[in-house]
Amino acid sequence: MSNTPGTFQNHGSDLEFVALTRAADVAGIAAHEVTNAISNGHLQVHEVSGCKCVVLFDLIRLKQEASQ
Repeated sequence: MSNTPGTFQNHGSDLEFVALTRAADVAGIAAHEVTNAISNGHLQVHEVSGCKCVVLFDLIRLKQEASQ
């Protein structure tokens, strides 16, 4: 996902982040599922370079849980 608009990398921890505005599209789930996960505390929001983001790994895990 490097060099994709709306994505960020933390080279110190090797985490990849996705901007909230792109999270639902990247995961292929409905936007309200992302919003609900944030509200319920299942998905943590981080600020990267002034942009609110979620960790890509957590987003993928959310998609897998939603599909079950």
